[in-house]
Amino acid sequence: MGEVIYLSRRRLLQLGGVTALAMAAGCATSSEEDGGDAASTQLVFASTSITNSLDPLIALSSVGTTFTTQVYDPLVDLGAEGKPVPALATAWKQVDDLTVEFTLREGVVFHEGGAFDAAAVVANIERVLSDNPAFAARKGEMGFLKGAEAVDAKTVRVTTSKPDPVLLNRLSRLHIVDPAVFDKDPAKVASGTGPFKVAKYEPNKSIDLEAFTESWRAPETLTSARLIAIPDSGTMTTALRSGEIDAVFGLPPAVAAQLKDFNVQAPPAGSCAILSMIPAVEAKLRDKNVRTALNLAVNKDEFVKEGLSGFGEVPTGQLLQPGYPGYDDSLKGFGFDAAKAKQLLADAGADGITLNIATTALFKQQAEIVAGYLTEVGIKSEVVIQDLATFITSLLKKSEVPLLYWQTDYFDLKDIASVSRFGPQPEGVQSHFENDDYTSLFAESGTEMDPDARAATIREMAGVLNAEAGVVFLAWPKTVYVHPESVDLGLTPNGNASLATSKKKS
Repeated sequence: MGEVIYLSRRRLLQLGGVTALAMAAGCATSSEEDGGDAASTQLVFASTSITNSLDPLIALSSVGTTFTTQVYDPLVDLGAEGKPVPALATAWKQVDDLTVEFTLREGVVFHEGGAFDAAAVVANIERVLSDNPAFAARKGEMGFLKGAEAVDAKTVRVTTSKPDPVLLNRLSRLHIVDPAVFDKDPAKVASGTGPFKVAKYEPNKSIDLEAFTESWRAPETLTSARLIAIPDSGTMTTALRSGEIDAVFGLPPAVAAQLKDFNVQAPPAGSCAILSMIPAVEAKLRDKNVRTALNLAVNKDEFVKEGLSGFGEVPTGQLLQPGYPGYDDSLKGFGFDAAKAKQLLADAGADGITLNIATTALFKQQAEIVAGYLTEVGIKSEVVIQDLATFITSLLKKSEVPLLYWQTDYFDLKDIASVSRFGPQPEGVQSHFENDDYTSLFAESGTEMDPDARAATIREMAGVLNAEAGVVFLAWPKTVYVHPESVDLGLTPNGNASLATSKKKS
């Protein structure tokens, strides 16, 4: 894994699934060919896959966010350190514990020409709260969101069923769709208020974007852009070297680290790479000695260096990173002590135990490295690769494998609230951490409106998770983008690609 494959241009364009590259090359003509300054107006951005839908309620993954960031806007966005900043709403005030009033941005229009107003906000909130099963994941992110009411064309009140201290963070995940396309199916017809509009969409292959000059945040220099999927890292690397693509996201860390002659931007992903330990699958994981042994068995410094090729940091024994509400700078990581890990396993009668690790193909290398460390302390461990749908079921409902390698997703909300796998679970859903104190604190943090009191509760949660070795803390990963010196790739404060602020240097 990580080998860079070099292909001829002809062979590259013959490869299945790379037809989009040929089209991209045709679009990215030189100024000599078309008489224009294409180098400053068109950018081709590649990732291992693209959004599964044009509808932002369905586009859930990181590649989905890459798309929605360019085409849609939320009421509020998250700025530095996760602080809410204006987007389609320019101001807001807390009317009471269950109501927030938003003042909307003037003069904003949708790609199809309609005006953005309070009625559009109400329609979008009613849509996400509907019983459409396709919206279930996004609806879950909305927490206690109850409804919305238009006060006037430029004022809207949003209500919750319970006090929600991270309502603004949640609304940063609700991108506003033009109600005029609801009946046309937003999964196939896109109309937002963002800096680009969709010109063409080939599912699983490519999305052509055109600059929307009427946007309130119109592109600075680009007049068009292209998002394309290239699943194979070798093919993606070759296309980058040939100049047929301008920037990439999703290269394995080992491959990105080899590209010494390219610029690499690696902002914090805001997540924590961990092993969940499922006691319902292996009862010995209820023993704190066993959980501590797993934490001590892995050399986290080596893991960051080898598993992430340096694109990450060693965590301090907690999920959150500095700058997030509830981060506890007094906590320490578990370190690396194989001898102690062996002794703890022996004390628990767990030496020779079998603990396989389930994950997806994306994290295969990292999981195999962890399995190697576990083997060194006497644990029998193999990696079980599951397709994404199966792994999501393992993660969110029921796993047949005792260990799950994944990355916590609190970067979506910049808050502990989205790491719900360790909070209260519905009946019939496996727990990732069987601890009543933590569960109670998690629930308490979900409705505490005083910021200082809530941060104290989250620190207490972190202390419990650390003291009980509730997960195996592996790394705080970084998001990796690679591009040539001729490209100035813009990033949002969240670390997402921002094509509106990207440039191609002449």
